[in-house]
Order: sequence, then structure tokens, then C-alpha cells
Amino acid sequence: MKLCLDCIVCFQKQALFATKGLDDCLRAKILKKVMLFLCGADWKTSPDEFANEVHRIIRELSGLSDPYKEVKKRSNKISLEMYPGLKEFLDRERPENRLYNAAKLAIAGNIIDFGPSTEFDLAGTVNEVIHKDLAIDDFNILQEKLISSDRLLYFADNAGEVVFDRIFIEEMLRERKKPFKEICFVVKSGPIINDAMLEDALEVGIDRLPNIRFLEISNGEKDGTPSRRSDEVRKYIEEHDIIISKGQGNFEGLSDFHNIFFMLMAKCPVIANELMVDIKSSVIKYIE
Repeated sequence: MKLCLDCIVCFQKQALFATKGLDDCLRAKILKKVMLFLCGADWKTSPDEFANEVHRIIRELSGLSDPYKEVKKRSNKISLEMYPGLKEFLDRERPENRLYNAAKLAIAGNIIDFGPSTEFDLAGTVNEVIHKDLAIDDFNILQEKLISSDRLLYFADNAGEVVFDRIFIEEMLRERKKPFKEICFVVKSGPIINDAMLEDALEVGIDRLPNIRFLEISNGEKDGTPSRRSDEVRKYIEEHDIIISKGQGNFEGLSDFHNIFFMLMAKCPVIANELMVDIKSSVIKYIE
């Protein structure tokens, strides 16, 4: 997916939010450096690659290794507090509806995103998504592939949201009536916005899933981990039977690949236009 002009403004807003606890002089310095990068960069690249560089600049100049650390901790805590009630909700559902509603819960969790917005109503979004039709609904294809697949590759998006991912994977295992031979759960190797890292996945119990393995992709730092659009990530995709990609950032970076289910909420006009849906639409889109 290519960068749109609206993304340029969004990156500046992200720089302001990430530095809101700092003094105005330092914030101005960071914002100017971000704007210089945006002015000089090739606008034909993808938004996720821009985001990596913007947030690397923020970390470097602010001295904050993880500007969203407390936000992520709060998101995990709030979502974990919701976990028992969400499981009880699924227990009350008719068996044939459980997996579908678990998928909807996973999409609802995607509202926990401090990239396009800093305000959201998690409980209200859960209720809305559960009772609303998906704008793009390829769930039946996902359900069919689920039964015949041995290896799951799952690209996580945000902290807090990973609790909803855990519930969805637990329901996939219930539907299959057997474990996957392998579940590869993909997180970021370092901090960027409120994206989930390994510590977030461990904090919410993803490591309790059977045959789980964690993979890391780059946050833009030169740490040896592959970028989302690399040949190495392409190889991950080719080696797995069923691939699920959560959220807008993963859609931006992975939409040129194939055999992927994109599960997300369209929270900004750029993504909504790309998918040809309304803003706040919920989507399960399969790219064959």
C-alpha cells in the first residue's frame, strides 16, 4: 500500500502526542525534525516504513526509549480485566456462533490504537462490533482454511488488543478440536507507538497457547530483525497454511502479499478508502 497525503498530517499528530509530556522547546525540535524527514522522503513508499522512521526520530531526540510504555501497560490491564467477561459472553453463545463472535471481538480490540486516534471507547466498540455486520466478511473462507491448516502465522497489532487475539486463537483451537502443529505469533522487536512487543504478549498469556513460537519484526531500528516487507517475512508467509494479519499497520505493510486474512477496523479515511468501506467499519478480508 502506498502513502497518501493524509498520512503526512497524521505522522505530525503522532509526534505531538508521543511527546506531550515534554517541554515545548524539545517538542518543537522533534516536530521540526519529523517535518524535515517528511519533506525530504520519497512519498511513494509505504506508510508503515514512514512510521518506523518518524518514531525512531521521536525516540532518538526525546531520550524516551518507549514513549507509549505506560499506555501499553494500561491497555493490557484494562483488556485483561475484560477477559473473563468476554469468555463468559462466548460461553453463552450458540456453538455455531462462537468462533464468528470471537473473530468480531478480535476486530473490536483493534480500536486500541494510538496511531490514528488517542481517544476510544473499548467497551462501547465491543458492543457495537458484535451487533453490527462486517463491511467485508470473508469469515467463511477463514473457517474452512482453519480446519485443514496445521501452521498458523498471526501478525499481532497493538498492546491490549493481544488479549482479544488470545481469545480468538483459543476459540480457533476449540473449533478445530486439536492444536496447531505450530502457532507463530509475530510482534515488534522494539517500541513503536503502542504496537505489541514480546513483553506484552507474555504479560497477557499468549505463551500459554499450545505449540506457540514468537517471531519479531522490526520497528525501524537496525537490530537485525526483518522488516514487514522483507523477503524473510515473505518466507514466513509461504511456510504457513493460514495467515492472519491484525490492524491497519500490518495491512499497510502486507497488503501486497497473498494468502492473508486481514482483520481490522478501518479507523482512518486512508484505510477506509483503500478497502472501499466507511470509517469504523469492521473487516475480514482475504487476499488470495
